[in-house]
Amino acid sequence: MTPAEAIEAAELIEAETAYRLQLAREMYQAGYQQAEADMAARWDQIARPATHGPTQADLEAERWGPGGREHYGDPRPGDYPGRVPAPRQPEPEPEMEIA
Repeated sequence: MTPAEAIEAAELIEAETAYRLQLAREMYQAGYQQAEADMAARWDQIARPATHGPTQADLEAERWGPGGREHYGDPRPGDYPGRVPAPRQPEPEPEMEIA
């Protein structure tokens, strides 16, 4: 290999390296921009229900029912009332023993 051929080969290698580095930078920038666009679109999907959905008061009413948290355990219309106990019969008084 002559010195001129060695110099030419080195220049080709440098040109190819510069080309590959430029291509890598462009691919990185394109991928980064696409990732930012994807994240913005996904964030819009995630945040829209929170910002345009029901109010906090509506969510609390749905969670705790009418009357709010203080009356959550109160009976509601249609609840099973349980069995009605039979009226209690008075117990007879014990008789006194005669000794």
